[in-house]
Amino acid sequence: MRADSDTIKHHPSLRKLYERAAQFGWRCLSQEWAGYPARYNFECAEGHRFDLHAATVFYHQPGCPGCEADAIRERWMASLVQRGGTLVSGAFTGLLERYRLRCGNGHEWEAQGRKISAGNWCPQCRHAEAAQRMRSADGLERLKEAARAKGGRCLARRYVGRTGEYECKCAQRHRWKTTGAHLLAGHWCAQCAAQQRGASLRTIEGLEKMRAAAEAHGGVCLAQAYTGRLARYRFRCARGHEWETEGGLVLSGHWCKRCAHDQLRSTLAQMQAVALARGGRCLSTGYRNSRVKLTWECHRGHVWEAVPGSVKQGTWCPNCAVLDRTKKRGKRKRYDVDG
Repeated sequence: MRADSDTIKHHPSLRKLYERAAQFGWRCLSQEWAGYPARYNFECAEGHRFDLHAATVFYHQPGCPGCEADAIRERWMASLVQRGGTLVSGAFTGLLERYRLRCGNGHEWEAQGRKISAGNWCPQCRHAEAAQRMRSADGLERLKEAARAKGGRCLARRYVGRTGEYECKCAQRHRWKTTGAHLLAGHWCAQCAAQQRGASLRTIEGLEKMRAAAEAHGGVCLAQAYTGRLARYRFRCARGHEWETEGGLVLSGHWCKRCAHDQLRSTLAQMQAVALARGGRCLSTGYRNSRVKLTWECHRGHVWEAVPGSVKQGTWCPNCAVLDRTKKRGKRKRYDVDG
């Protein structure tokens, strides 16, 4: 269903979103603009429907999830054929699902789709091949070579078979015992692996938080890797300004300085307009926020300081307020600038 052209023209950002979607061969199905952080509905040329953040569509090169899933399925099925295997039953529905497979030798087993994509294959064939290798006379040397390939050492002095245990030491000087079969299968230091998984998880989570913080402001984080809160990253705001700043500052709520400066200039102009409407002037040349005092002058020439918030709420010159309440000559003389 095509959105009404008048609706599209109603908001310029929605019209741009339609144009951007067309560049990917998609159609935007949403008919109302709800801001950059909001999600909008799209349909690709193959008929897949999905939703994405507007910021993702404008500042990245997103792909259709349905088309990407089709491509993964085709590659996965092709890898089965290349190895002489088949899918025993059912259909491919994702890399995280388990499937029953049959190899060229007729062995059947179950495995996650991602394991097959990573290179794993028939366990019976693998065990048979490993047993044949382990029966060879160079069993201990093969273990030592496997350890050297990992940057470590196999400390054993004699070979006791594939199921026997051998002491190993990694480059970080961690020591542990493992079976010969595990060592030849590529398994290595569990302590190092845990540290690497933790670092990888922090990197993924950190970059996701940075991108979410940028999207919350209607902008985008242009960085491709996360290296800590104190590192500097490049950002782009909704108005197209680009800058680099510490990640921790953006995560704590800071954003585009140029936009903030423009906002302060606009607010000072508003204060000057308020003063002019009351026959006076705002003498300050800068504006920080509604709680920092500015200098004002009324139509009688009285000068005083007051916070913008109170002036916006209706307060004005304190001297004039006294003059308007009294007719006593002495008191008026004290508060009137002309004496």
